[in-house]
Amino acid sequence: MDVEKAIATEIEPKLKEAFDLSTSKSLLTMATLAYVTTVGPKVHRYRAFVDSICTNEKVVQEWGEAAAARQAKEWKDLAPLEHETVVIVTPQD
Repeated sequence: MDVEKAIATEIEPKLKEAFDLSTSKSLLTMATLAYVTTVGPKVHRYRAFVDSICTNEKVVQEWGEAAAARQAKEWKDLAPLEHETVVIVTPQD
């Protein structure tokens, strides 16, 4: 699933269901900050987004540590890591 679609259709509704609007928006804002400051491919940034939410103290208190970890895995599985091609360029003598 596309990262933006996963956020809009899975993550955002779940947060709005579990938390009040202010808390949901705060969690999404902090997660967005994690997304934009993470270096790497989009899926790595998405994983930082998910981790930001699922390790947040309010989320862990509300859902419990095990449930938050399960939710993180479920959301991460929506946009699995892909094999990346690495090209190494060496100087020609």
